[in-house]
Amino acid sequence: VGTKGPREPWHDQHCRIDGPAAYDVLKNFEQRWQKATKWWEFGQRFKKVSHYHDDALLKLERISWILSPSPTIQNDDPILWVSEENDPKHWHVQ
Repeated sequence: VGTKGPREPWHDQHCRIDGPAAYDVLKNFEQRWQKATKWWEFGQRFKKVSHYHDDALLKLERISWILSPSPTIQNDDPILWVSEENDPKHWHVQ
Protein backbone atom coordinates (compact mmCIF):
# COMPACT_ATOMS: atom_id res chain seq x y z
CA VAL A 1 0.00 0.00 0.00
CA GLY A 2 1.50 3.31 -1.09
CA THR A 3 1.22 6.60 0.75
CA LYS A 4 -0.09 8.38 -2.35
CA GLY A 5 -3.75 8.26 -3.22
CA PRO A 6 -6.47 10.19 -4.97
CA ARG A 7 -6.81 13.85 -4.16
CA GLU A 8 -9.19 14.24 -1.26
CA PRO A 9 -12.29 16.34 -1.94
CA TRP A 10 -11.52 18.92 0.76
CA HIS A 11 -8.40 19.99 -1.17
CA ASP A 12 -10.65 21.55 -3.80
CA GLN A 13 -13.57 22.72 -1.69
CA HIS A 14 -13.82 25.52 0.83
CA CYS A 15 -16.60 25.77 3.35
CA ARG A 16 -17.40 26.66 6.93
CA ILE A 17 -18.40 23.95 9.38
CA ASP A 18 -20.07 24.83 12.67
CA GLY A 19 -21.24 22.91 15.68
CA PRO A 20 -20.62 19.24 16.49
CA ALA A 21 -19.74 18.48 12.86
CA ALA A 22 -16.62 20.66 13.21
CA TYR A 23 -15.39 18.41 16.02
CA ASP A 24 -15.99 15.33 13.82
CA VAL A 25 -13.90 16.91 11.06
CA LEU A 26 -11.13 17.64 13.58
CA LYS A 27 -11.06 14.04 14.83
CA ASN A 28 -11.01 12.75 11.24
CA PHE A 29 -8.11 15.10 10.46
CA GLU A 30 -6.19 13.91 13.54
CA GLN A 31 -6.67 10.26 12.60
CA ARG A 32 -5.62 10.80 8.98
CA TRP A 33 -2.64 12.95 10.03
CA GLN A 34 -1.36 10.32 12.44
CA LYS A 35 -1.82 7.57 9.87
CA ALA A 36 -0.02 9.54 7.18
CA THR A 37 2.87 10.73 9.35
CA LYS A 38 5.95 8.80 8.42
CA TRP A 39 7.48 8.46 11.88
CA TRP A 40 4.30 8.27 13.94
CA GLU A 41 4.33 4.47 14.32
CA PHE A 42 8.03 4.52 15.18
CA GLY A 43 7.35 7.12 17.87
CA GLN A 44 4.54 5.02 19.32
CA ARG A 45 6.98 2.22 20.08
CA PHE A 46 9.24 4.53 22.07
CA LYS A 47 6.75 6.74 23.89
CA LYS A 48 8.17 9.09 26.48
CA VAL A 49 6.45 9.59 29.79
CA SER A 50 5.87 13.29 29.04
CA HIS A 51 3.56 12.59 26.07
CA TYR A 52 4.86 15.56 24.12
CA HIS A 53 2.44 14.87 21.26
CA ASP A 54 -0.67 15.31 23.43
CA ASP A 55 -0.62 19.05 22.83
CA ALA A 56 0.44 18.92 19.17
CA LEU A 57 -3.22 19.39 18.19
CA LEU A 58 -5.92 21.06 20.24
CA LYS A 59 -7.83 18.84 22.63
CA LEU A 60 -11.24 20.45 22.53
CA GLU A 61 -12.47 18.55 25.57
CA ARG A 62 -9.93 20.57 27.58
CA ILE A 63 -11.43 23.87 26.42
CA SER A 64 -15.09 23.76 27.37
CA TRP A 65 -16.02 27.18 26.00
CA ILE A 66 -14.85 26.28 22.49
CA LEU A 67 -17.43 23.47 22.23
CA SER A 68 -20.44 25.66 22.86
CA PRO A 69 -19.93 29.28 21.85
CA SER A 70 -22.85 31.62 22.23
CA PRO A 71 -25.04 31.41 19.10
CA THR A 72 -26.68 34.78 19.73
CA ILE A 73 -25.75 37.98 17.92
CA GLN A 74 -26.99 41.40 18.90
CA ASN A 75 -29.05 42.39 15.86
CA ASP A 76 -29.42 45.98 17.00
CA ASP A 77 -25.73 46.87 16.53
CA PRO A 78 -24.41 45.90 13.06
CA ILE A 79 -21.08 47.57 13.81
CA LEU A 80 -20.22 44.50 15.91
CA TRP A 81 -20.60 42.21 12.90
CA VAL A 82 -17.45 41.19 11.06
CA SER A 83 -19.35 40.59 7.84
CA GLU A 84 -22.71 39.44 6.59
CA GLU A 85 -22.81 35.65 6.48
CA ASN A 86 -24.52 35.51 3.08
CA ASP A 87 -22.44 38.22 1.41
CA PRO A 88 -20.84 36.49 -1.64
CA LYS A 89 -17.85 38.84 -1.78
CA HIS A 90 -16.70 37.48 1.59
CA TRP A 91 -16.63 33.86 0.36
CA HIS A 92 -13.38 34.13 -1.57
CA VAL A 93 -10.64 31.56 -1.09
CA GLN A 94 -6.93 31.86 -0.37
